[in-house]
Amino acid sequence: MAQFSKHTDDAILWNYFRSGDEDAFTELSHRYYRPLIQYGQRFTLNMQVVEDTLQDLLVHLWLHRETINDTPSVKFYLIKSFRHRMLKTIKPLLEEVELTDRFEDMNTEFSCEDFLIQREHEYALKKQVKNAVDQLPVRQQEVIYLRFFQNLQPEEIGRLLSINSQSVSNIIQRALHNLRNMWISTPPFSILICSFFQILY
Repeated sequence: MAQFSKHTDDAILWNYFRSGDEDAFTELSHRYYRPLIQYGQRFTLNMQVVEDTLQDLLVHLWLHRETINDTPSVKFYLIKSFRHRMLKTIKPLLEEVELTDRFEDMNTEFSCEDFLIQREHEYALKKQVKNAVDQLPVRQQEVIYLRFFQNLQPEEIGRLLSINSQSVSNIIQRALHNLRNMWISTPPFSILICSFFQILY
C-alpha cells in the first residue's frame, strides 16, 4: 500500500482514492475538511447541517469512487460538489435553518499578511478586513472568498457559479473598489488591496 503525507499531490491521492485506497481517501478528507466546513458556513450558520452535508458528500464519494472521473483540480471538484449538495440540502429547510449572507468565520489568514503589517497589528487588521468584506454584496463576498481564500482561478469560479470568467473578474474589481472606498484613508489596507491586485494579475 502506498504511503501518503500532507505533501502528496492531490492528483496522486485522487487516482489512488478512485482505485479504492482508503488511506488516500482519508488524506484527502483531512486536507479539505476544514476548508469545506468554512465554505459551508457561507450557506448556513447551523454547523450540524454543514457537517452532516459534508459527511454525506464524503460517503457518496467513497461509495461511487469507481465511477468518478479524473479531474484537473481536486479542490474545484470538491468545492463544486459540496456547493451543489449544500444548496440541495438547505432548500427544503429554509424555514428551519438560519441562513447567512455573510462570511461569519474567516479564520483563513492572508498569505502575505506577515509582510504587510507588524505582528502586533495583525489581529486588528484581520478584524477590519473581515468587517469590510462582511459589508459587500453576497455575490462579491463569495467570489472574494473563492478567489483569495480558496485560491480558485476566475475560470473555475465562473464554472462553479455558472457565469463567465469576465463576469468573475468584473465582480472582483467591483469588490476591491468597494473595499478600497471603505478604507481609503487606512494605509495598511491600501497595501493589502495592492497585494490583492498582484495576486489577481
